[in-house]
This record gives sequence, C-alpha cells and structure tokens, in this order.
Amino acid sequence: MTSGGGLISQINMRLSSDAAFAQQIREMHGASVPLLDMVDQLGLAGEMSDAVRAIVQRLSATDVSAIRQATLDMLDRGGTDMPVDCNLAQNDIDNGAPVDVSVIDSAGTAVIVVRAPT
Repeated sequence: MTSGGGLISQINMRLSSDAAFAQQIREMHGASVPLLDMVDQLGLAGEMSDAVRAIVQRLSATDVSAIRQATLDMLDRGGTDMPVDCNLAQNDIDNGAPVDVSVIDSAGTAVIVVRAPT
C-alpha cells in the first residue's frame, strides 16, 4: 500500500514509536472528535495541506465513520501503519486534482482508498 503524503507518514512514524499516540487516536475516535480537530489536537496541522484539509472537510458522515472503523481495526490488530492506499502525488492533490476517498474491504481488512475519480 502507498500511504500518501507527509501527514500519513508522520502519523505512521509516531504510531510505530509512541504507544500513547496510538491511545490518543483510539480515544479521539471513540469520542467522535472531528477528523480535522484530531489533526490539530495531535499537533499535525503543519503536515496537512489546505487541499487535504478541504478534502477531509467534504467527507460524508458515512465516510468518516468508515475511516474511524478502519483506523480502530488497524490499532486493534496492533498495526502501526494507517490503512491508506493513495495513488496520487501530494503535489497533484495540492494543485487541485479531484480526489475520491472511500473505504473498501481488501481480504478482510478495511482500507482507506484515495484515488482520482474514474
């Protein structure tokens, strides 16, 4: 899986080195903290471009719920890499490329898929 840009890379790095960070994510998802607020509260706002922020802001409640569950499932498995598969370059996203976000089942594992619309 290709994780995408700097934000996901930073999250993965912190997940692999800081159990308290993983617990914070788990608690925030459990409390339904809005995704953008989570990024801000976790000190990751500088890693999130305005374009990515706008994409996250437009996610439906159903998509947010699926992303929460995919993340919690990853944490429950003891994972340290966000279940994100992105085939777009950060530069393309930041330059306004259209983006679709969905959560799919891939061999029994929920994966957050980021793609150009087809």
